[in-house]
Amino acid sequence: MPPPALDRGEAASEKPQAAGLREWTVPEGLAGERADRVVSSLLEVSRSVSRRLIEAGEAVGPHGRPLKPAERVEAGTALWIGDPPERKIQPEPVDFEVVYDDEHLAVVVKPEGVITHPGTAVPSQTGTLAAGLLHRYPQIEGVGLPSRWGIVHRLDRATSGLMVTALSEMAYWELGAALRRREVKRRYLALVHGGMEAARGAVEAPLGPDPRRRGTRAVVAGGKYALTRYRVVGSRSDPPLSLLEVELETGRTHQIRVHMASIGRPVVGDRLYSGRPDPLGAGRMWLHASELEFPHPADPSVQMQHRSPFPPELGRRIVGLSGG
Repeated sequence: MPPPALDRGEAASEKPQAAGLREWTVPEGLAGERADRVVSSLLEVSRSVSRRLIEAGEAVGPHGRPLKPAERVEAGTALWIGDPPERKIQPEPVDFEVVYDDEHLAVVVKPEGVITHPGTAVPSQTGTLAAGLLHRYPQIEGVGLPSRWGIVHRLDRATSGLMVTALSEMAYWELGAALRRREVKRRYLALVHGGMEAARGAVEAPLGPDPRRRGTRAVVAGGKYALTRYRVVGSRSDPPLSLLEVELETGRTHQIRVHMASIGRPVVGDRLYSGRPDPLGAGRMWLHASELEFPHPADPSVQMQHRSPFPPELGRRIVGLSGG
């Protein structure tokens, strides 16, 4: 998954006095790329949208110099970019649980079936967690990106569980930096098909777009580094199932789902990567973000720890798993 927030530029004296533009710093991974690709990557919009922003004067460099779509941009360059109008969300009442909040952040439980935020392919999605957060916390407007105010990381639509969201600009940048430093610990409960050979293990395999199936991921040569650790916390022999506690060392799209499928232990109920029926009949994927630990953005000496059990539609079905 792309970084949820990028470091802001430090050249405050070079900041243009254009209202409504947001500050970014070009990361090393985009060094020397065309400006339209850089803007596209930073905002997670299509190249055509990024070109429209540039041509409308909504993307400028130091001293307010307008960018040109084909010019090359170096790493570390400070840019100021406008918000694509089609990506702005409207507040909506969306049902989700809040387990903690203060002036800087909220820890929430995203329900299964709820999209975290609108995507590039379908920017006008409704009923997203992002829209629900804006409805409940209107002060987050302007914190982060317009399609996902306050969102610093995401969960797949089919995955439920804990997420930390920023309610202040300071928290947005600090939580984003903590994620990049891997100071945010995310643990999941996953029920997988089959038994595990060892009580603990890890899957270390590069992930990228699946060249055979659009919209999915796969273990591919030249993909992004990804490491998933797991330990068995329950099991069942008929049919063989294993309940795992899974910890992400990296945060790639569909990481747990692809890694577990790659070793022949797909997540139960995963319609993309399993291809097997759910013997417990839950009607959803057995993947839940159950634990979240991170330093508080306002005081890093305070370690925040939150836990969330399996939701009822899953929890009541694991009684027969030894150790679960």
